[in-house]
Amino acid sequence: MKTAWVRTVRVLEKAEKDGRNVLLEPEVYEILKDAGLPTPRHLFVPAGGKAGRRELRALGTAEVVVKIVSPLVIHKSDVGGVAFAKAEPAAVGKACAAMLRTVVARSRPAERKTVRGSVRGFLIVEKVAFENVGFGSEILVGLRNSQDFGPVLTMGSGGLDVEYMNARLKEGRAVAIASAHLLDAAKAKDLLEPLTFYGKLAAEFRGRKGLVSPQVLVDTLLRFRDLAAAFSSFSAATPFVLEEAEVNPFVVRRGRLVPLDGVCRFSRAKAAVSARPVEAVGHLLKPGSIGLIGVSEKMNIGHVILNNILKGGFPPANVVVVKPGLESIEGCPCVPSVEAMPGTVDLFVLTLGADQCYDVMKDLVDHGKARSVILIAGGMGEKEGGASIENRIRDLLVEGRRTGRTTPVVNGGNCLGIVSKPGLYDTLFIPDYKLPRPKSAGSAMAMISQSGAFMICRMSKMPSLEPVYSVSLGNQIDLTASDYLEFLKDDPAIRTFCVYMEGFKPGDGLAFARAIRAITASGRNVLVYKAGRSPEGRSATSSHTASVAGDYGVFKAVCAQAGAIVADDLFEFESFMKGLAWLEGRTVGGRRVGLISNAGFECVMMADNLGEAGRLELARFAAETHERILAGLRPLGIDRLLDVHNPLDVTPVADDAAFAASARAFIEDPGVDCAVISNVPLTKAQQTLPAGAGHGEDLARPGAFASRTIEIFLSTRKPVVVNIDSGPLYDPLADHLERSGVPVFRRADEALRFLRMYVDRMSR
Repeated sequence: MKTAWVRTVRVLEKAEKDGRNVLLEPEVYEILKDAGLPTPRHLFVPAGGKAGRRELRALGTAEVVVKIVSPLVIHKSDVGGVAFAKAEPAAVGKACAAMLRTVVARSRPAERKTVRGSVRGFLIVEKVAFENVGFGSEILVGLRNSQDFGPVLTMGSGGLDVEYMNARLKEGRAVAIASAHLLDAAKAKDLLEPLTFYGKLAAEFRGRKGLVSPQVLVDTLLRFRDLAAAFSSFSAATPFVLEEAEVNPFVVRRGRLVPLDGVCRFSRAKAAVSARPVEAVGHLLKPGSIGLIGVSEKMNIGHVILNNILKGGFPPANVVVVKPGLESIEGCPCVPSVEAMPGTVDLFVLTLGADQCYDVMKDLVDHGKARSVILIAGGMGEKEGGASIENRIRDLLVEGRRTGRTTPVVNGGNCLGIVSKPGLYDTLFIPDYKLPRPKSAGSAMAMISQSGAFMICRMSKMPSLEPVYSVSLGNQIDLTASDYLEFLKDDPAIRTFCVYMEGFKPGDGLAFARAIRAITASGRNVLVYKAGRSPEGRSATSSHTASVAGDYGVFKAVCAQAGAIVADDLFEFESFMKGLAWLEGRTVGGRRVGLISNAGFECVMMADNLGEAGRLELARFAAETHERILAGLRPLGIDRLLDVHNPLDVTPVADDAAFAASARAFIEDPGVDCAVISNVPLTKAQQTLPAGAGHGEDLARPGAFASRTIEIFLSTRKPVVVNIDSGPLYDPLADHLERSGVPVFRRADEALRFLRMYVDRMSR
């Protein structure tokens, strides 16, 4: 234990002996002092005691603040537990007596006797003359022990109306949220600068100099960080966990922050995080041998999986099926039992019902027959008795590893399976005619999804983005998302990780965030979408911190802090999947965008969706670019019909060559950083339909819009996206472009929305 925290530990031990898990405000002041934070001058008057004149004079103010001290009264202002009085013994005594009557009277009748008996005394505090500049004068600083990420810090606008104001301020302006374990001192200022109160207090405001230096704000946050980390559920340095600790508010006095009110709740609930042998994931993703159980001679789930494994290219001789009564199935040898398997397989696929899974898992561990398992079975944690099956399997794995036996890592249960291109297998139980995947498809992407249905829906919608690995996690009975990120973080074949999460095993969120930080620090991308965003435990909280930083807010902030791209909706997730895959390696040189269409409404729509200041701005074309555009339009006489400007409307008269020449001209302009090529393909002037009866078009023909657009896309390193705003008749055009790696959107506003997000993200 660090010597610096001895005082805090003693305060917590004393409170614990008193039967409390909530500190009294004088005790909170002691912890703040231990963290190196100044506190106002104060004195504690026990119940029935009196404040002396000399003690009151030592507070240094003519008026004092009187606060009731009771473990049952947390939010004192709400029940009349705060008052002002002259710094004189009689006035203070009168205020204490009146306050006690008020607090008791405002309690429920059945609780009044208990509340009265709980009052330990009164805290008499100097009346702090602070810099009151209206809204933004008061600051909230707090920490909360998150089940997923451990201690999470919050700093934002404070005061009595903190929840009201935070609900109405723009996201990212009201409050900063960060993991105490991930916060670097060098990045603390960047975290605070966007906040509303920062501009009011620490920067010049209407000709007035800042009232407090940015470093004072940063130091305060970092002192809370050190306190949180020392008393984290993941820290062995101290025996206690600070579940919540908050000052609301801090105010500014003579360039320093002074705390006016504080609360703290604690426990001894250290996180019990079980470690998995992550290196064994290699056996799972690149197995040399595979075993299966649950394969019927008819086409059941197990048989579909077996067929998919073989179609993936895995050699039948290296597959063994546990199937009594048969010598072989689909060319793979069969054995009557797990024990009869000829050796230890790298991967075992278990497709039996939930009620049979434990016995099979026990056989695998008892006989050392598998290094990894994909547990397909559903219902293990969803129906009555299912949870006990999961717990029994977890206990089996823990005991097997503890005793040094060959014990597999387990993916699932309730999972859809895994597709591993390097491993040459597909264990999805989806027939290939239901989920066709082009053999030529591929990407430098790994998809890790807690929901198998979410994963295959994305695979179905974007067949040209075949990931290197597609992992359906299921219930995370053993292996978690963080395990896969940790194992794959150094894999050079993966440039982008796409992750769908619904929830974490306790404490695994921090490991997840740390793995993200390691990946993004290497210049690669992690895209995350979180479902299940309901707030956690707000009714049990004693502070404002959880109210202004709910579960999803914490998830989003910590993942972003680690460097992830956090998608707020499915559009963002799918758009970034395409964009990160197909714009990989392109340079975001700035926010100057070039826009082209053959329809006036599209140009207006795109201009309307540039976003707020600081997102995208219309590029100004160079004189040479003007001439190139006009030259490309001149053969059709369009040059006489329009002025060259941005967005550029080349009219429906522009054919494939004229449209492409104009697009190429402005994309090659050094003043253009990125571009949207938006085409309404219904014009007769362009080849935008597949070859067929009733017309002479062929979108795949050399010189058609598609081939010219692909050439332009491949010739530049600037981010370029295409918009095809039209119906199903033009799906083949969009598909043709995307098969060539061109990101395609089907509405102009969506194309601009994605490009805004992409440029904003990649500019950081």
